[in-house]
Amino acid sequence: MLGCAYATCGHEKGICCVLGTGSNISFFDGEDIYDGQHGLGFVLGDEGSGTWFGKKLITDFLYGNMPYDISQKFDKAYHLNKEIVIKNVYQKPNANTYLASFSKFVSEIKTTEYGHSMLVDGLVEFIETNIKSYPEYHKYKCHFVGSIAYSFSEELISLCHLHGVKTGKIIKHPINDLMAFILKRNEMATEE
Repeated sequence: MLGCAYATCGHEKGICCVLGTGSNISFFDGEDIYDGQHGLGFVLGDEGSGTWFGKKLITDFLYGNMPYDISQKFDKAYHLNKEIVIKNVYQKPNANTYLASFSKFVSEIKTTEYGHSMLVDGLVEFIETNIKSYPEYHKYKCHFVGSIAYSFSEELISLCHLHGVKTGKIIKHPINDLMAFILKRNEMATEE
């Protein structure tokens, strides 16, 4: 989280969010991060993450709660049944990664009523549960790192605006921004 904070906030105060396979959030005071009551993992939390979307897609598919045309498309793409899912989620390692692998399907259906509704539900749940848990969230820019944040940045920015959240950087992989921060910091230290 500290690397993500440096990559997005630099030396400024802000909120740093991760929306990728999982989700997490912390407040950055310009030097250190302060975790809230978040990061409960894919079973209890991970709101708005790839894992959250994957769980929603799979359960809707297996329960028959997907619109027929989307269900057919999902079935053709993944060929799933209850036994396959149970084995991958409960008997094999990395269930969170397995579940998150289905989140790319959201990109294919996001223009449908079902897909758009799911996308909005997941992102709003992250905003309500995580960002708004910080009493002064509206005072700071909220930065995002991760594949979900990056892939759905347009929707994320719109929903943040709707909920009074100021958005800052949205990056897929923080490594380049982190490296730029470190090089600049080292350069400044050398000049002193």
